[in-house]
Amino acid sequence: MSPFVLPLAFIALLFATLVFLNERYGLFRAVDHFPAPAYKYAAYVWLALFLLLLGYAITASALQPATAKDLANVSFFSLFSLHIILVLFLFGWWLLTGRPRLAEYLSVHRGKSGELVMAGFAIGVAGWVITIVMAVIVGLIISAAGLMPKAPEPPPMIAWMAALPIWKKALIVLSAMTVEEAFFRGWLQKRIGLIASTILFALAHSGLGQPLLLIGVTMISLVIGFAFYRTKNLLPGIIAHGVFDAIQLFVIIPIAFKTVL
Repeated sequence: MSPFVLPLAFIALLFATLVFLNERYGLFRAVDHFPAPAYKYAAYVWLALFLLLLGYAITASALQPATAKDLANVSFFSLFSLHIILVLFLFGWWLLTGRPRLAEYLSVHRGKSGELVMAGFAIGVAGWVITIVMAVIVGLIISAAGLMPKAPEPPPMIAWMAALPIWKKALIVLSAMTVEEAFFRGWLQKRIGLIASTILFALAHSGLGQPLLLIGVTMISLVIGFAFYRTKNLLPGIIAHGVFDAIQLFVIIPIAFKTVL
């Protein structure tokens, strides 16, 4: 059986569930206002194509993690292919829902920007503390169970990212903090809730291939998602995501790589 069968079956089930819940209970009704029924059905098709493409890309990445040789020949800008898919989906959905105000569509509201930015920094730092604590706890449990390799090798991606110049790392952080938050919080969480969107956020990062890293991704998603739930504003999440990724790219990964060497 093809390894793509189960992931794509999950995508099909997810799509069918979303459509059913919207048709039966108005899942999207509070945030989406389609100009006519034809627009709604076109949006369903757009969503199906998006989920299939994203599911295929993530599965392919998880099944064949990049090797050092692959990374030596990869184009830096190919890293942004998934983000481009997310942007295209958001743009298409915006058109199909009658081009609402972008501030309303993405939940980026004016007012108290200074407080929201500071809150974002605090959330990002707190997210890292929580992530480290959870990673240590899980690591100890795995080690006690004898499941932790005695000399775990960092994935090739770690070494590759540690060697990137500062401007490339900054570009990765900027893209992730804006595009991923716009989709996973500004679009997805508003429609399916915090827990479900966090699960999908973690699955989208399954290509990392490291259980402890996925734990970190899940924890920071819960922290940022809760902040979005409380504030109804995307700005703190964008800042927190940027702080989290910046600490990872500029501090944690270089230190971890040097320690292993």
